[in-house]
Amino acid sequence: MSKSPNTLTCSIRRRARRGESGMSLLELMIAMTVLTVGMLGSMVMILTAMESNSRNKTDNLATILDQEVMEKFATLNNYPKAGSATIYDCALNGGNADSHLASLLQGAYGTGNGATLYTSSTVPAGYNVGDIDWSQPTPTLATSTTAGYAMLYRTCSGDNYEVRWNIMDGNAGSPPVSRISLLTVSARQTAAKGSPLGMLFAPPTTLRTLIESSQF
Repeated sequence: MSKSPNTLTCSIRRRARRGESGMSLLELMIAMTVLTVGMLGSMVMILTAMESNSRNKTDNLATILDQEVMEKFATLNNYPKAGSATIYDCALNGGNADSHLASLLQGAYGTGNGATLYTSSTVPAGYNVGDIDWSQPTPTLATSTTAGYAMLYRTCSGDNYEVRWNIMDGNAGSPPVSRISLLTVSARQTAAKGSPLGMLFAPPTTLRTLIESSQF
């Protein structure tokens, strides 16, 4: 039995109205809440990734600076050695790269010369005996005219770092001078490119190497 035309027309209209009906206000609010929570979670992940990338960049540059000082000293085979070695950075001084006269003279076993080291009675948690103590005043800064055991280094990316080092006789007994010198180098960022503010806290990176003299 076929339906009348009027019955078919009413059925089609009801289906059309159901198809045209949109989301209710409650459904819309639920959808917006779910979307907001998801976006907040994504923002936290993005910020964490940015912070991690920035920290890794800072640590990598500090490690590179440590290695630069160590490699410079390692090329000077005859230790113990007086005088200084010239280290250049990317800060322009009169159109030329800025230079630093890095002191080479080593000190006695245990204390060395240059930056103050942690001892068994001063080392805090998270550090090791022999690490450079950054709570102590900066040693004499190495400039183009003054030799020292620390320098303010400008990287080619525009970041500023302070680098400190200590040179120690590697022999604790007799003879008084050995053919081994212990070089400890530590660097930390002091200011980022384009920022007029100093870093409130940047953990230092510390490397050590033994330099063997060829004069013995």
